[in-house]
Amino acid sequence: PVLDEERSNIFLYDQNVYAGYASYNFYFKKLNIVTGLRYERTDIGGEGEFAGNTFSNGYDNFLPNIAISKSLKNFKNLKVSYSQRIQRPSLRFINPFRNTADFGSISFGDPTLRPELTDQFELGYNTNILGASVFATAYYKITSEIIESIVQLDAVTDFSETTFSNVGKNKSVGINLFTSKSVGRFTLRLGGDVGTYNATGIVGGKELSNSAINYRIFTSGEFSLSGSFKADYFGIFSAPRYTLQGKNPSFSMIGIGMRKDFKNKMSVGIRIIEPFEEAKNFDTEIDGDGFRQVSRFAIPFRSFGISFSYKFGKVDFRERKSKIKN
Repeated sequence: PVLDEERSNIFLYDQNVYAGYASYNFYFKKLNIVTGLRYERTDIGGEGEFAGNTFSNGYDNFLPNIAISKSLKNFKNLKVSYSQRIQRPSLRFINPFRNTADFGSISFGDPTLRPELTDQFELGYNTNILGASVFATAYYKITSEIIESIVQLDAVTDFSETTFSNVGKNKSVGINLFTSKSVGRFTLRLGGDVGTYNATGIVGGKELSNSAINYRIFTSGEFSLSGSFKADYFGIFSAPRYTLQGKNPSFSMIGIGMRKDFKNKMSVGIRIIEPFEEAKNFDTEIDGDGFRQVSRFAIPFRSFGISFSYKFGKVDFRERKSKIKN
């Protein structure tokens, strides 16, 4: 193979975050109140071999939060909270190098991206129902400067190009739920998040909006076949990820395994990922100014693995009596 200097690049990236945090905890009429303020200074910079690949950027953020909780009977708990959160753009979103390995899918990042800021309001409740632990949180989130991939047509070549931009604002309402239950030799865990995508913004000079239901669900469990022989499974299921221009692929993955524990603290196991599907197909639908892009790609996903573990040493959690008397 011959190295193509025009399509190769070495990109050096640096991110430094300086933070300070103040918190105050107090009780008021049997309510536990925690409030705080976090300051963060972010400095990022990059240096590449092509013109326009060298940049520096920085921003300051003050992030407040407050949580009010109350303990109820039978170990139940009720909590209401507000917090402002920050999500910085990843390296992939920022790297300005034009990846032209596939002329049908040219991509590059934007080093001027600003972080996403989310104002999140939550109402949480945990309880026990028929022996199952249940943790539920309803939320309302307002995210500004949302970062999304955008597809556009090059005016000269008419090839599609994918980049990233702070496109607008998203308002989301949803619920996060987790529960676990043990019945005999079987333990089941189930959780997930269901919420709305309701975004408005500007792409290519045009005002767009899109709405959808998003979900992420996971489950796992373990069955004790005997005192030392166990079987387990896990599953992850995620809805298509929507943007102002369309939707990106959904995702799912399942795995099953078995494990044998030995008396000498050693265990050996096997695991199969995607036993029923050798490859996964990912479909994308994007609508832009004067074009519609539909694509599909597949990735081999089935895999087999062997695990081995050995525990040694001893951890003593008993309270140690102090020889110092005050």
